[in-house]
Amino acid sequence: MAECKINANEIKGLKERVSVLEEYREKDKSQIHQLDTSLQVFINEMKNISDELKTIVSNFKEAIIRSTNAQEKELISLKEKVMEIEKKVEKLDAKIEQETVVANSEKWKKVTSYILTAVIGAIIAFVLAAIGIK
Repeated sequence: MAECKINANEIKGLKERVSVLEEYREKDKSQIHQLDTSLQVFINEMKNISDELKTIVSNFKEAIIRSTNAQEKELISLKEKVMEIEKKVEKLDAKIEQETVVANSEKWKKVTSYILTAVIGAIIAFVLAAIGIK
């Protein structure tokens, strides 16, 4: 009988330990379920973030392409304007050269012809004066 009491006490102790372990198991199951739920929410959020990032990258690429195209158009327009301005500058350069260099050379020719005429006239007057014709 003493053995039965010892065995009964051991069985009782084992039952208590089993009960405690079952409580731990239930708590663990509950925590695993909560973690699983949290993980599922996290995974869904990560998928959403990934999809949003894909959309952002796509939009960013489109914006860069549009910006690049606009810059190319503006660059072409600026090149055309520069070419027009260069043509106008060449015309103005030719006109300025015509008005300055050519005009100055013509004035120089006139002045030298006047001086030459005056010198020749003076020589002729001197010669005529020397001959006696007044």
